[in-house]
Amino acid sequence: MREIWFVSPSLLLLHALVVFGQEQQPIQDLNQLVGKQVIIQRTPLCKPGTYTAVLDYAGKTATVISLKPSTTPALSKAVMDKLPPAARTMMEDAQKSATILFAFEDGTRLDSCAPIGPSRLSSYLELAPGQTLQPLPQTAAVSAASSAPGASIPTADLLSADEVRQALSGSGKNHWVLVEDMGLMAAQGNQVPSITLYMPEAVLAIRAESAKKQFLHFEPSEDDMRRSLMVVAQGYAGKTITEGCTSITRVVLLSDPSGRVVKEAYLSEPLEETWRNNLGASNRCQALRVKFSLNDVRQVKAAAPNGEFIVAVFSGSVNTKMYKVKKKHQSKLGLQ
Repeated sequence: MREIWFVSPSLLLLHALVVFGQEQQPIQDLNQLVGKQVIIQRTPLCKPGTYTAVLDYAGKTATVISLKPSTTPALSKAVMDKLPPAARTMMEDAQKSATILFAFEDGTRLDSCAPIGPSRLSSYLELAPGQTLQPLPQTAAVSAASSAPGASIPTADLLSADEVRQALSGSGKNHWVLVEDMGLMAAQGNQVPSITLYMPEAVLAIRAESAKKQFLHFEPSEDDMRRSLMVVAQGYAGKTITEGCTSITRVVLLSDPSGRVVKEAYLSEPLEETWRNNLGASNRCQALRVKFSLNDVRQVKAAAPNGEFIVAVFSGSVNTKMYKVKKKHQSKLGLQ
């Protein structure tokens, strides 16, 4: 069985206020750690999706590659104001918490085992030498404290109100495309390696339709409305448990096989896949959901021969496949 991203999507924008200042105040916006190098402290980490503790990486440098926000519900201001100060502080910390996924130099990926809030962050990590976080402007912090959903995305990078309205009504629902690895060996497995590309209007339309079928109201977040290309990459899975499966750990855009122009994703989220046989044996592997800004996509496309760029998929340090996004794929996406 596999986890499907659009049925239970994770929104990766954190609602936070103040970050590192010159006096290194406690970090409040964990999202600003993504892409930064940190030093792991003397605390257990876990293999993603498990509670198997790993203690071997204390003191080692890692890169923060994604966050999975906690499911702590947001309470109204009226309710929060009635809480005792200590309880309010605890609730605010829980609402800002997230499970942090780390990547180490040897290719290992471990997470924080559970969501951690700003108050406990120093027990898990510290910024590596040379790594800095820019403080948010005070005005932005005041705005966020009232009701704003985190750092704002420039308007030019968001779909217009009319584009969002059309997408929610189903327009652009078909702006996605599946590209499979048609190699001889790949075809022998239980799952063919593939990438699926989605334009933002397709994501909005699919999620709105899913919510409607469940009699739910879907309210797009700011990140949902961002002009971006989503890629879901899946690796090879053998026909038997002993043949194993491939976990995807990184996806990048290339202008050509030599990598003349390379663009990294601004968001990366692992999706666990579990394969079981009739005897109860299982394999756990990882697919990956990433997002690239459309500006980056266009830059890679402009530098690519004939405008056909490449999506490179990695498992650890191994480049498992380069998929060419051809003109026919771009036409299906509506990618101009």
